[in-house]
Amino acid sequence: MSFAAQEQALLDLLFDRERRAAFRQDAVAALAPYELEESERADFATIRIDALELDAMLRTGLILAQFCRSYPLSFSLVSSLPGGLDLLRRFVDAALMRTPPPERVSAFGIRLRDALQQASGVDSPRERTLLLGIAEAELGMAWTAQQARAAALAGTLPAADTAVLPADWLQRPLRLAPFTSAAILPRPYQDLKDALCPCTGAELWRRLGREPLTPAARRQVLAQADLRLLMMRAVISRPASCEPVAEHVTLELGEGFARLLPHIDGRASVTALLASLRAAGAEDALLAGVTSGFRQLLQQGMLVAG
Repeated sequence: MSFAAQEQALLDLLFDRERRAAFRQDAVAALAPYELEESERADFATIRIDALELDAMLRTGLILAQFCRSYPLSFSLVSSLPGGLDLLRRFVDAALMRTPPPERVSAFGIRLRDALQQASGVDSPRERTLLLGIAEAELGMAWTAQQARAAALAGTLPAADTAVLPADWLQRPLRLAPFTSAAILPRPYQDLKDALCPCTGAELWRRLGREPLTPAARRQVLAQADLRLLMMRAVISRPASCEPVAEHVTLELGEGFARLLPHIDGRASVTALLASLRAAGAEDALLAGVTSGFRQLLQQGMLVAG
């Protein structure tokens, strides 16, 4: 028996809309590309198309309910766009389901971010930039969590850091710590969750199915821009031999701090960056704020002093 071919055919029928439509029109022709035995083709031909459609819908809903845990802000915002909920459903296709399970949440987020670059219903380039910033933030968390879990399972997770700053931290070269990402948000992350997510977890997906976010509500949330840099570091909060749990330490800094991130390359020190800023005419208050920001990043383990 060709179990691999049967599995491939069933996966395509459940998660490939075009294949399912072809199966509805002509089951024999739709199954022709698969190396199935005659008895197996006969078994597939007995599948009721209405039951197949229901099964596909239920499975997609359960998967999206889980993905919504990682992308609550993005799901809510996308629900306000024309055809937004169906767009999310279309992302759950055969190609995604063939992605290794530990990588699916990140793969989904990449599709979501890329789709927002061209999605209709966005009022202006500014609004699109804000939407992309939110999607990037949630994708960053999904990606760093994936990497941290993989390192935990491989036994290569770095030793836990401490919040004690070296006495000479200002002179040491800095680099980003593992599993750290950054994104520009239009408002504090918690404010966005309060405004966009009336509930959490899988219930949010079900709620959005009944009551999508309105375009007016989206505009109101994004109009109240107070840009800031969200820094995120994934940590393993519950080790396990099979499915370690990752959570995130976060820190919000002024949006202008994002211009300094390209210089955190393992070579420049805070002292050198401050000297460059001072030479460019930066005032003492700004320099003090930059120093405080670097101190907080080090204390939160988001930077490593060389």
